[in-house]
Amino acid sequence: MVNLMEIYHIVINIVSLMINVGLVYFAVRLLWIFRGGIMGKPWRFVASGVLALAVSSSIFSLRYIFNLGVAAHSIAGFIMMVGGLLILVGMYLQYRSWAVSHNV
Repeated sequence: MVNLMEIYHIVINIVSLMINVGLVYFAVRLLWIFRGGIMGKPWRFVASGVLALAVSSSIFSLRYIFNLGVAAHSIAGFIMMVGGLLILVGMYLQYRSWAVSHNV
């Protein structure tokens, strides 16, 4: 029999998967919208990073639900690191473009 805490964790992971689907949807839409222009490059990095973080978070959730092995944890951790780096680069580029316009 499954205890209450186990059900709680499964529900949390399913809700997390649904949120990740939304993040992937909007990240792909942003990648499509920001194909060029002055704001395109920073937002492509940010959207790509969010996409990577959503995928890695989904892998962590699926690992818990389906009791996947250690390899899934390692892969998700690596994807999460890459996603965080992409978001950091995008935010830095965004900051740099706004900081230059305020120093005029």
